[in-house]
Amino acid sequence: MPGRDISIPRPEPRGRGLVPASALAALTLLAVGIVIGSRIAPEHQPVAKSAASPVVPRTDPTRPTVVPAARTRRGAVTAAARAVTAFDGDVLLEPARLRTVVSRIASRGSRLELIAAFAEASVQTRAKLGADTVPRPVIVLRSVPVGYRVERFSSAEVTIAIWYVGIVGSGATVQPQQSWRTQVVSLVWEAGSWKVSSFASSPGPTPPLSTVETAYAPGDLFAAIPRFEEFERVEP
Repeated sequence: MPGRDISIPRPEPRGRGLVPASALAALTLLAVGIVIGSRIAPEHQPVAKSAASPVVPRTDPTRPTVVPAARTRRGAVTAAARAVTAFDGDVLLEPARLRTVVSRIASRGSRLELIAAFAEASVQTRAKLGADTVPRPVIVLRSVPVGYRVERFSSAEVTIAIWYVGIVGSGATVQPQQSWRTQVVSLVWEAGSWKVSSFASSPGPTPPLSTVETAYAPGDLFAAIPRFEEFERVEP
């Protein structure tokens, strides 16, 4: 999307250095969303409009042995979901690991652009989350697919919309917060598997929190979230 402004306003410090930053969350919860989605969607391949598609069996991206990334709708959905969650944890903060993951999931035609875009996103994310401060803060970066929509399918190319919720937080700069987004993942069949050709992200749909639920204080969240292990998944 040429010309789109993807700059993130610099937040003003509050209290103990923690700042609510919904704009930052949009960037950090898969920097893929704004930074990459706006830069590498091929001009000759606009995001497909939503179209009705046959119902396909459910797939759980946290259990990769259930549905292999085969040359089917089901396999494409699995590959798209894994692409969205491939950057959880410290991946986005570790340049060498990040490059390896991007190289593995990207198609030949988009690999260099994706690597460059993710490298830039990593630098921004590390700075925004204060990853290099001493002592190193507790950082939370997690995303979980909630639903999907097959927007386009052929044996060579697919477009899958993944609805997911992400959690981002840093003990140095950002209060833990949720962000609901839809990630449109375009993939091509290449060398026996589905490879990502582009990402494009948009906010929502975002459900409200229940009025009977009380949000945890930031300190309690930073103590509680790391005690929950992330689900193991095979990287694409």
